[in-house]
Amino acid sequence: MNRANKIAFPRYCVYNSQVVKRAWRREEPLRRYGGFFLFSVCALTAGLLAGCGAEQETEDEKNPYAGITAMEGTPVVDYTVPRQFPNIMAARGYSLGGEMDAAVKGHRLPGQFRLVDAATGEIVYTGEVEDVAYSEELGLYSGQLEFDDFQREGTYYLECDIVGQSLDFEIRQRLYEDLFAETCEELMENCRRRTLPLRDAVALLEAYEWYGSLFPDDDGDEVADVLKELRGWVSHMEENGLETGEEPLYAALLAKFSYLYQKSDHEYATDCLKRASTVFGQIQTAMGRDADTFFALTELYRATGLYTYRNQIADYKSFFENNSSYLEENGYLYAIMTYMSTRQRVDVELCEEFMGNLMNRSEEVSNRYADMIHPVASKNNGSEDILKCAVELSCANYIMNNYQYTRIAEEFFHYLMGQNPESVCFYEEDENRGGYLLLLAQLAVRPET
Repeated sequence: MNRANKIAFPRYCVYNSQVVKRAWRREEPLRRYGGFFLFSVCALTAGLLAGCGAEQETEDEKNPYAGITAMEGTPVVDYTVPRQFPNIMAARGYSLGGEMDAAVKGHRLPGQFRLVDAATGEIVYTGEVEDVAYSEELGLYSGQLEFDDFQREGTYYLECDIVGQSLDFEIRQRLYEDLFAETCEELMENCRRRTLPLRDAVALLEAYEWYGSLFPDDDGDEVADVLKELRGWVSHMEENGLETGEEPLYAALLAKFSYLYQKSDHEYATDCLKRASTVFGQIQTAMGRDADTFFALTELYRATGLYTYRNQIADYKSFFENNSSYLEENGYLYAIMTYMSTRQRVDVELCEEFMGNLMNRSEEVSNRYADMIHPVASKNNGSEDILKCAVELSCANYIMNNYQYTRIAEEFFHYLMGQNPESVCFYEEDENRGGYLLLLAQLAVRPET
């Protein structure tokens, strides 16, 4: 990717230089973020005066400090400024044509907000603070700032009377496409360096299978670059071996790669499939029933159609009945998507069970997502929890193309991009880069509104 097109989002913990420069330029007091900056000045002054007189007096009578032999020259100041966060929580980036909103919190809230050009200081849009609610637990009001109607690329920030300003953010026409390409290129670079984790390699293949049009073919040979890079990565893995316990997931990857690569190089794809069967067979007696094993079974069955794999898949049927918690694991999610899409003979009742559970889980996420990403009192188990729910929605959305799921996915991403109580850009911080691929891919291909 052209480096000029790569988005450089500011770190959430670095505010001072922007705020001070902007305040000095406007000749305004430093009041950004509703009183973020506390300047403490401590000074200690001591004067000891001694005069020469005609009469000599006793030391104890005239000099009460006579017993002091030394004095600390510099005062010791040991004070830590409490960490503060913006009262206006905005994502680091928004896409034109998508949802554009932010959250505001405070003990008091104004009626309006302003969208300001970060370069010029010009107010380019004004709007009303909406959906104001009060949290008894935290003693804070919260509200929403919506600016979907504003349609101009650039770098901006939001501000309100009383509560202050947000961090800078970007509005871009092809934001999600660019971020997807950035994340994909980062993973492919790890692939070239042979440092790509196995689960990220699976994420690349899964995203390619569902959203192949987003992946480039720079040399025009009708083979996506990601497949060529992964072919070299597979060769490296064959030479250097696997970590203990990775065998089922590696077998699933080889079988999926074989299925997706067969039109490009049938002979090599067949070799990969044979290798997948070998790896799976070598550990089969020691394997239990888990997500990676089931994933391998579904991929091997789709690629081969062998009844032995079909029978082993059927052995899981009782596990899936009256149980949807398995969908929290990506291995099971990817597996059921493979099983429901195969042209091989399948158990129709099992497919209906998968579809019902996936729809129920997606509706459950839809019903509680607002609490998960609440701007003042979010209830989730961290960015990994948000990503898991986003992947569940991605799977359901791939089947149904549900506008509501796309909108929720976009709000999840806004939360991960900084629209959260601490204004943390998890997208920048998280090492789980592969976890963002499906989320970004479904946003990149969403219909224009």
